[in-house]
Amino acid sequence: MTTSLFFLMWGLATGLALPLFVPFHASNVGGIKAFTAANALAVLSLLAYASSRILPPGVYVIVSNAAWVCALSLVYVGVRLFFGLRPQVLRTAGLGALCILAFALLLYGGDDLRGRILLFSVYTCTGALATGRVIFQQRKRLKTRGVMLYLMLAIFGLAGLHALRVAVYTIGGQMPVSLLDPSPWALFFIVCGVVTVPALFLALLLLVQTSQSEQMQAALTFDSLTRAYSRRSILDELGRELRRCKRVGGKLAVLVLDIDHFKSINDRYGHAGGDTALRHYAQVVQRAVRSSDRFGRLGGEEFVLLMYDCDSARALVQAQRVCDVLRDAPLYLQGAEVPMTTSGGLAVYLPGDTADGILARADAALYRAKQQGRDRVEMAWPGRAPGRPADAAPAAHEGAESTA
Repeated sequence: MTTSLFFLMWGLATGLALPLFVPFHASNVGGIKAFTAANALAVLSLLAYASSRILPPGVYVIVSNAAWVCALSLVYVGVRLFFGLRPQVLRTAGLGALCILAFALLLYGGDDLRGRILLFSVYTCTGALATGRVIFQQRKRLKTRGVMLYLMLAIFGLAGLHALRVAVYTIGGQMPVSLLDPSPWALFFIVCGVVTVPALFLALLLLVQTSQSEQMQAALTFDSLTRAYSRRSILDELGRELRRCKRVGGKLAVLVLDIDHFKSINDRYGHAGGDTALRHYAQVVQRAVRSSDRFGRLGGEEFVLLMYDCDSARALVQAQRVCDVLRDAPLYLQGAEVPMTTSGGLAVYLPGDTADGILARADAALYRAKQQGRDRVEMAWPGRAPGRPADAAPAAHEGAESTA
């Protein structure tokens, strides 16, 4: 196999990710256009070397090196855009332009092969380390940790490969030769490049795909207005927890909450004011509860709190704390203070409980809390109350709902 054919296969392997980037352009993912352009330029860089038999040396060398410098620069800019950081386009473009100019001088001013090789590897190592630093700093932005680990291995692997190349051709005393007629060391770097370069672009593709997947999952899991758990996810969690309680005899308390006089807030301040009230309510309640518990929105102004491993006494204390904290955290709308209170119905798990049954008991207790003056929590009676359909919208105790 000739070296040119080797570079052709390397370029085609690098280009495998290219058509997979294109569908993400419609989603406006940060950095996706930069990743796509970088992938295309990296392929061009490799194909230029593969064309060494048909192109003049001065053409394929400068095209290949310039395309790679631009590709690496775009990877850095794209990663910053992806994580919502300032892209630093002018600084990156300036450094890239200086590097390409230096390549031209080293090629046409005396054909300094050693200088070109060292410049190529120093720029690659520096650019990869800068990109890897950004990825490392933002590594917690993705919940799927394996993706970030893979991406860091790819980018730091590329940096390490070129750092080794610099060391071999400086302190190692090896004489650099053209990649088209490689020495054993040059062949080693080619083989490693076949792994690291395609792996980098596949890792970037996986980063984009995983981010989109996590955003879609979050949209299903969390209510878009309040960021509490959505109705679907909180009811699914309730079902799982009831099955666990039945299996191991665990404890569970379910607190159904409703904002007092929410209709009057909606009527006076409009739906925008109602949405603000819902967000404020959810934020305050989530600060008041234990981090281990799960808080979700059933619909309208009705919410539910699942308190794990909690008996009735502890659950009642926790429920009363929610009322107290909300009372002490007034909402401000249009420059006016709007007091907010909540009423709750509390039910604890009984053997044989279903999701419908425990929610119906909590609902009945909530109704009693409303009847007895609001801003309070009532315990559910142990008897069964009429069940609610699991997929039906909850009753709006105060009438109108916000247009969330």
